[in-house]
Amino acid sequence: MLNPGMRIGELLLLAGLLTREQLEDALVAQQELGGRLGEVLVRRGLVTEYDLAQILSNQVSVALVSLPHVEFTRELLSLVPAELAQELNLIPVLFRTGPDKQKILYLAVDDPTNVPAMEKVAQATGMHVRPLVAPASDIKRMIRLHYFGEETL
Repeated sequence: MLNPGMRIGELLLLAGLLTREQLEDALVAQQELGGRLGEVLVRRGLVTEYDLAQILSNQVSVALVSLPHVEFTRELLSLVPAELAQELNLIPVLFRTGPDKQKILYLAVDDPTNVPAMEKVAQATGMHVRPLVAPASDIKRMIRLHYFGEETL
């Protein structure tokens, strides 16, 4: 059972995706190079972006979204300007009206704990925003494809 209070590295250990030695080496590299631990682990090929997204989703109790299965309409994409989506590496995936008629925008993000990014989108759109977790490269690919029309592999 995953414990939401545990750090991402410990959760990856518990899930059997890393050894203690791999985690310790990655933590040293993170201290030397900076950045997030997950990025270090993915760059080193120790975990996949999908594995990382799944563990992060479980850790913070935020749903994982499969972006290839989302219907990105012009109307949906127009809710977040392309430049903002690219700057913050997020993309709108669903719009709903809540029970009190409030507008709620669900965003695919690679870091659902990035509150300043959520606040920036909320301010720009005038909507309540809610995160959904997706791998960073999937978000980048969908931004390039749906906002800029770039075919990517």
